[in-house]
Amino acid sequence: MFHCFMRKQISFIFFLCLSSLVFAQQKKSSPLYGIGVLHNFQTKGTAIDLRASIPVFKTLFVSPRFSYFPAFNDIHEYYIGTDLDYHLPLKSKIVPYVYVGGFYNNWINSSDFHNKKSKKNNVVFEGGAGILFSFNCIHPFLEYRYDTKWKEGSLGAGIMLQFGECFDTKSGRAKKCPRF
Repeated sequence: MFHCFMRKQISFIFFLCLSSLVFAQQKKSSPLYGIGVLHNFQTKGTAIDLRASIPVFKTLFVSPRFSYFPAFNDIHEYYIGTDLDYHLPLKSKIVPYVYVGGFYNNWINSSDFHNKKSKKNNVVFEGGAGILFSFNCIHPFLEYRYDTKWKEGSLGAGIMLQFGECFDTKSGRAKKCPRF
């Protein structure tokens, strides 16, 4: 039963990414790919976060994400899912955004905890806001996430790259480096 649910969720995320790439190609806009670090305030855990940000329309993005809290944390888990981001349209190199997302959460060491919520497999909804800084192809970000199931807040920071702006996709050579 659960494997069927996971298969459907992964298929849905794949379909969203694929269809978003088609829209992105039509709009002549390149997806962003990034890595970051999350810190969960309640569990005092630290995670590595991998993501993409795929433009659907001018200010709307689909962002598949994978976050992993390694075993050195008290809570050993990972999240996989998708955010829907809305970038506030400002004429600036600083872009505020808000988002909502749905995630599958695998709490690997849930059996170490004894409460009604400690299940190995969970569906989680998150929301939050962030700031994206645009320097040609380099996009540092800072964001706050709130998990509605666990009632936890996390602060994230990282960097995203826009390969169509950083590298010539035909030759594979670097373009001029951006200035900060």
